[in-house]
Amino acid sequence: MKKLTTVILASVFITAGLFAQKTPVIATVDVQRVLNDYTEFQTAVEKVRGSVAPVEEEMKKMQGNIQAIVTEGREAEAMVANPAASEDAKAEAQAKVRELQGKLQEEQGKLQQFQQQAQALAKQGQQQDLAPLQEKALEAVKTVASDKAIDLVLAKNAVIFADDSLEITDSVIAVLNAE
Repeated sequence: MKKLTTVILASVFITAGLFAQKTPVIATVDVQRVLNDYTEFQTAVEKVRGSVAPVEEEMKKMQGNIQAIVTEGREAEAMVANPAASEDAKAEAQAKVRELQGKLQEEQGKLQQFQQQAQALAKQGQQQDLAPLQEKALEAVKTVASDKAIDLVLAKNAVIFADDSLEITDSVIAVLNAE
């Protein structure tokens, strides 16, 4: 009899515990759209792009110079390999090839330095300008979730399917752009 009473009481407690648990409220947010529609973030992206643009423009010029050196070098190599060319012309072309190889290495070194500089500027912009705004966007998600009593927010691109009624993207964008 004691066993039966114990089993019944345990069943009642377990059942009561299951019914007492709250069903979690879930929502989704389109992170890319939030950042695209977040005015301050887009302004910061343009600022970062603007700081990197001059370096990228210089790199394009350098790449053009490198291409011109390569073309000139191929022409000189063709002269070296030309059986109809005189020995003096071949020797002159060979000297030109060596000169162009040195020039090419020098230009490639400069280009590499500019690439590193562009990467450093982009990283600095990411850390100084974009990261704080991404953090602000995260806080806006938390604010909206708290206001709507949402327990779990998932990135929309990480979900296979979610009903549109679960999306809070517009609310997050409104919070961000209202500040």
